[in-house]
Amino acid sequence: MRIAFLVLTVACSLVLSVGAAPRTDELTEDLNSQLARVRVDAARALARTGDKSVVPALIDALDDPDPDVRRQVAKALGILKDERAVRPLIDALDDSNRNVQFYAAYALGEIKDPRATEPLLQALSDRAWCVRDQGAWALREIHRAGGPDLTGRLIDKLNKKDVDASHVMWLIEQTAGPGLTEKLASLMEDGNTVARRRAVHLLCELGGEQAVDPLISALKDSSPEVRLAAVEGLRKIGDKRAEKPLSRLAERETNKSVREAAKEAAYQMSVRSDMVAYWSFDDQATDVAKDFSRRGNDSQILGCKPVKGKKGHALLFGDDNYIEVGKPPGLPVAGVPLTIMAWARSDAKDGVVVGRGGAFCGFCLYIMDGKPKFGIHRIQEGPAYITVGKEDVVGKWVHLAGIVKKDRIELYVDGKLVDQQETEGYLPGNCGQPMEIGFDKSNSATEEITDNFQGIIDEVKVFHAALSPEEIAEQAPLKQE
Repeated sequence: MRIAFLVLTVACSLVLSVGAAPRTDELTEDLNSQLARVRVDAARALARTGDKSVVPALIDALDDPDPDVRRQVAKALGILKDERAVRPLIDALDDSNRNVQFYAAYALGEIKDPRATEPLLQALSDRAWCVRDQGAWALREIHRAGGPDLTGRLIDKLNKKDVDASHVMWLIEQTAGPGLTEKLASLMEDGNTVARRRAVHLLCELGGEQAVDPLISALKDSSPEVRLAAVEGLRKIGDKRAEKPLSRLAERETNKSVREAAKEAAYQMSVRSDMVAYWSFDDQATDVAKDFSRRGNDSQILGCKPVKGKKGHALLFGDDNYIEVGKPPGLPVAGVPLTIMAWARSDAKDGVVVGRGGAFCGFCLYIMDGKPKFGIHRIQEGPAYITVGKEDVVGKWVHLAGIVKKDRIELYVDGKLVDQQETEGYLPGNCGQPMEIGFDKSNSATEEITDNFQGIIDEVKVFHAALSPEEIAEQAPLKQE
């Protein structure tokens, strides 16, 4: 029994010895084989040993005539992570084969020696995308291991037109130190157009409050491409500080793409969740008044003509010219607080700006005898509640806002409260008659006026909220003309 056991043990030992992995000296010797395939397999197997005593032999093999061998050797040196290989791997970054260059960059990133920083920065300009990509990754790894601050050098590269901006910008994001925003702002002032655009894109990617002021400054850049990039960045960040600068840009901008983007960005920042209708007329349409609140309240334009408005474009109203809003489901008025506002420039002493409903139930914002008014009628048997402005507004731009609160109505002119009247509550119903802009084709809620508006109306908005005095003032910031 014991003899059988000994025989079995010897047999097993022989089997194991036959299948055992070659020793490192045998593998090292294989690096000198005449067959490239053997040399490749030897380099791969030496990496798996984890034995750093083979590093000198692998370094020598970086000069192998076969690029597949050199590639595998560079990869093996990256796996072993020995600092003795740094200089030879730096030299390998200039290899004639891009795969060797790629794995040299990989190995340097694994070793993380700061001596490789400058050569890897140069590799960011290599003709091969894979070398640039691996070089950027290696630089990030060296930086994370305590390597030098790269921000200044990378910012300088952004000022070169032929640089691979995507890798440089990615690396800046990955390694950015303090003061990056200031350096990018400086580049936007002193750099060429390409560099300024890159700086803006990078600020957009970084985001946060620190990027807002430089991006607002970039709205004044001489290049439309830079201005457009700044607009998109500010829209993405969504900081309310950019709303007014974007609105001003939309008013003065001559480039159509920039102008439209600025308008959209400013709107997104200004929109409130309680805005239920917004007709800006900026699209200069003559058939459909688009509701930019996206609540589906597009309306029919009947004879009005596009003209320059208080903000962008507006519509010119006259006899038989008005906008039919109707009774859209996206614009209920029953049992809710309301704010109805518009910019208006009247050429006549009488005219309806916005009205809905009639003598049974409804509201009306209008000008009568040259003075602005706002009124409501709640129920057929009840009275009309009317507020009146004190000054004549004919012939000049004026911002009008009527507010329906639970216990009163208010009239604001140019952002200031001018009159208020106590009431019995909100409008109790959605009004049997439709809503119009620039006219009231039936009897009005105040029973005072149904006249066509003669002049220009712009920026009509409706909110399911009773805006505060401060909020009303924000809606009417522009100086009188």
